[in-house]
Amino acid sequence: MKAFEKRPNGLLKFFFKFPVLLHKIGLGGWERLIGAQWMRITHIGRKSGKRYDSMVDVMDYDKATDTYYIEAAYGARADWYKNIRDSVFQAQVGHRKFKARAGALTTEGAGDMLVKFFRNKPAYTRSVLAMVGLKFKDEAELRELGKNLTLLAVKPEKG
Repeated sequence: MKAFEKRPNGLLKFFFKFPVLLHKIGLGGWERLIGAQWMRITHIGRKSGKRYDSMVDVMDYDKATDTYYIEAAYGARADWYKNIRDSVFQAQVGHRKFKARAGALTTEGAGDMLVKFFRNKPAYTRSVLAMVGLKFKDEAELRELGKNLTLLAVKPEKG
């Protein structure tokens, strides 16, 4: 089973864009009411040169290494992922804004991260996966599903 094969359209596309709109008008942080934490990524289009914003789930944060772990639902096909790959981009988590770089996790690391995310936020994880048509029975199946996802480690740039 491949994760997130179909790109969103219609209502689902609006649902994914709505949080960006709320952040742009200064209402960022409301996602904590539903048990989530999001990262706003501002990136420049590779072809258009235009500025774009995307919102992604923060799956974990390692304070010791100042590393955020995020997920690219549509994997390497996602435009925002292609735009930030091998470049510095602007990120925002809550009120914290910073320049950052991202690197992909291994497939094993991605599976383990998805299970950890589920353990911390089971209802949220199930609902997000269900929105894109993915279901799982147990943690073993979830770990396998996670191996098909593109998870990234995002670190603020020093200096």
